[in-house]
Amino acid sequence: MKYLMSAIVFIFLTSATRPNDDDTKRRREDNELADRIRMSFRGGNPRMLASCLNQQVELVIDSEKIDFQKISAQQAEQIFKSFFQKNPPLAFQYVYQGASNADLRYSVGTYRSRNKDFLVYILVRRADANKYVIDTIQFREG
Repeated sequence: MKYLMSAIVFIFLTSATRPNDDDTKRRREDNELADRIRMSFRGGNPRMLASCLNQQVELVIDSEKIDFQKISAQQAEQIFKSFFQKNPPLAFQYVYQGASNADLRYSVGTYRSRNKDFLVYILVRRADANKYVIDTIQFREG
């Protein structure tokens, strides 16, 4: 009986601390999205970055006086194209990533171009059951 109770307690403790499949899947999707965003900045790829956006997104680029509360992903892609042409990429890296709840993630990154450096603020939301997309993206000259 003593061994049976020890086995039950062990199974309970290991199953309680192990992440469930939904958490593992969500973490993998977060990492995949973060990697796609990083690659799009490093390559100056507006199409790849736009593919990470929600249908409507808030976009701010303070150095170009762009401040849209809601803009379509297609319009944002054209703005990104112009931005990357004016500010060709040298490097991008995340400085901080976090979450405030299961549906909301945020990141701060640094984008270095030949002309200027920018802090990039990214807010990611869960748009549907399991797909995360950029809801807000802001470029602040730094």
